[in-house]
Amino acid sequence: MKKLTVLATTWMVSMILIFSSGCKKNPANYNPLPPPGIEEPNIPGVIMTLAAISYVAEGTTPTIIKDSIRILLADTSLATGGKWDLAWGPGISPGNANLVFIARSTTYGSSVYCIAIRGTSVKSIQDILEDLIAFSMIQFPYGEAGDSVAKGMMEGFTALLLTKDPEKGTTLEEFLQSIPINNKVPLYITGHSQGGGLAPLMTYWLVTNELLKDKFEFNTYTFAGPGIVNKSFRDNFMNILPPDASFNRMVNPIDVIPFFWTDLPGITANKIPVPVPLVYRFLLSIAEGALQIAGITYYHITEADTIGRIPISGNVPGIPPSDTLGWYNYWWKMEHKHDSYLKILGVKPLK
Repeated sequence: MKKLTVLATTWMVSMILIFSSGCKKNPANYNPLPPPGIEEPNIPGVIMTLAAISYVAEGTTPTIIKDSIRILLADTSLATGGKWDLAWGPGISPGNANLVFIARSTTYGSSVYCIAIRGTSVKSIQDILEDLIAFSMIQFPYGEAGDSVAKGMMEGFTALLLTKDPEKGTTLEEFLQSIPINNKVPLYITGHSQGGGLAPLMTYWLVTNELLKDKFEFNTYTFAGPGIVNKSFRDNFMNILPPDASFNRMVNPIDVIPFFWTDLPGITANKIPVPVPLVYRFLLSIAEGALQIAGITYYHITEADTIGRIPISGNVPGIPPSDTLGWYNYWWKMEHKHDSYLKILGVKPLK
């Protein structure tokens, strides 16, 4: 078991370092109408833009990151239209491993908030390890008995809750408690990649928090997130969502990351995103075997909403057709990166 886990982990480390840039929805909890608070024709594009902004100035100082987030929030050329400002954060964990911020818009007639969680930082070994510690699970303390998540992701989520606004010194929970209300406040929760995996944990924590659960109308949008929860978590999460909440899992169907950790064999069987090189097929089988030996089965919260894909062409500058490994690495990065998701959603990428 130890050798299998080491091999699987080694492969995941290599893939993450290369990338330097389910079940049906529960009809009782799924809101088919446009979510409240944002009168935009492309709500997923707006929310994905906020998720993408969380990556800005990755690996720099907290001051530079904060200033860079503010600049992008004020950019009228993006789908967010310059209508949002930085209300809290960014909260950054030690070593710049995890990051979360809260944006606010008051241009829709009342205040609307969005919690945006950053995906994996390839400049943080600790953050990469959070993705990889998937061969053991841990109880989710804010859910029901039996609810479990990948150990590494739980460590990342705990770190997020401990972060503080660099100027105000308040935690995310303290800030949310301080928001004045007359009626329920629209609150979006979002993230891309690792952030998309952590967003359901954030939502579950919110809807079970006695001080917050009745204060907000929760609308979760995850993009390209891995599946990192067990069946109990999935079922209890959907059952506890308030009737006015919505949950949306959005993916590019040939993005490799949403296949982790729920369907590793599907990457090879479905040629995600292109025919998988032999070395990766071997390591995927090792990782799947390690999960089976550990008795772990992961789930996504809901079936995905397929949003489209980046067209795959036959010519990639600098990569000859014979270089199957280079071809694969190029395309899995292209199909996954946040700017590609913005393009697929029909809005302006950050770069």
